[in-house]
Amino acid sequence: MTVNSPQSGYRSRLNIFTAAAALILSVFIPVLTSAEINDPAAVPIDCSVPANTQAIRPDPEGSKTKVKLGFFLVDLKEIDDVNQTYTADIFFNLTWNDPRLSKDMLGRSLENCSINLGEIWHPPLIDMNREIGDLLLEKKVLIDREGNINYKQRYVGKLSSDLNFTDFPFDEQILHFILATYGPDAENMVFELDNNFTGVRKEFSIEGWDIKLLDAVIGNELIQSQGAKSDKNFARIDIRLSADRNSKYYLLNIIMPLCLIVLMAWAVFWIDPSAIGPQVGLSTATVFTLIAFRFSLGFRLPKVPYFTRMDKFVLFSTILVFAVLGAAVATSRIASDGNEELAKRIERWARVIYLIVFGIILVFTLWL
Repeated sequence: MTVNSPQSGYRSRLNIFTAAAALILSVFIPVLTSAEINDPAAVPIDCSVPANTQAIRPDPEGSKTKVKLGFFLVDLKEIDDVNQTYTADIFFNLTWNDPRLSKDMLGRSLENCSINLGEIWHPPLIDMNREIGDLLLEKKVLIDREGNINYKQRYVGKLSSDLNFTDFPFDEQILHFILATYGPDAENMVFELDNNFTGVRKEFSIEGWDIKLLDAVIGNELIQSQGAKSDKNFARIDIRLSADRNSKYYLLNIIMPLCLIVLMAWAVFWIDPSAIGPQVGLSTATVFTLIAFRFSLGFRLPKVPYFTRMDKFVLFSTILVFAVLGAAVATSRIASDGNEELAKRIERWARVIYLIVFGIILVFTLWL
């Protein structure tokens, strides 16, 4: 009779476990190895670019390279009336085709590659109205099988724009984002707007403006050269934004207080012309108040060499207030000479004429 010891039982169970583990590994290791071989990420990708594609334009002489631009306004932070600039957050998408980088020409695809912009030919572009700002994304491009190249970038900074303040503060401004070509290939490119990547957000950081996207203006800009060099016709695209000012701020903080100052001067005509001190004192106080108010306006109004609606309103209101001071002195003098009835009659007419003139100033400077 044979008795199995505990040690022999333990060894037999260990042998069975070892055999099972070996069987499992023999089945799954080849499968895992095959998956790694078939996984594109596990195979080294050749992302090298031929040297001749860096400096030479892809299209032959006589034909133009089409550059598609997508423009998306992420945020509009500020419109500076005084310096005629605006601060924006802009995402733009550039696409062009280089058949030399297609799979058919290279014999391999660059789809899974992220290539430096400087390694390939790319449209030489300049922001015509850029002042200060930063590019936030890496200068990398993606290339598909057909050689279509995609470059995405995000710009945050200030751009200048020629603003027209004739109708200020009821004005509508046009903000420009202008890209143009430059360099030897500048005349051999043409822009096209990519509507799939063009648009604006519904809400922005800036307050007091309604922003809309207008149609882009695509064309050429003639650069006149001096000396023996011939003039060049550069490609250019102008993305335009409509900025409609909300005038409530100026109505409440400038126009209404100024109207109250003008009406304070009107109260002079309700004082007896024989009371020289109160008449002259009130009219003088009104003049000083208006002068102080005009000093405060200097920091809130655009500094332009022409008259805006607001400038006209302020100017004519100032003349009207100074006219009251002159009328107060005149009626007081007439009353002191013994013609008090004539002075009172002048004041009664002045009450009506003053309001009519002020109403005309309001209508013709702010509305017509």
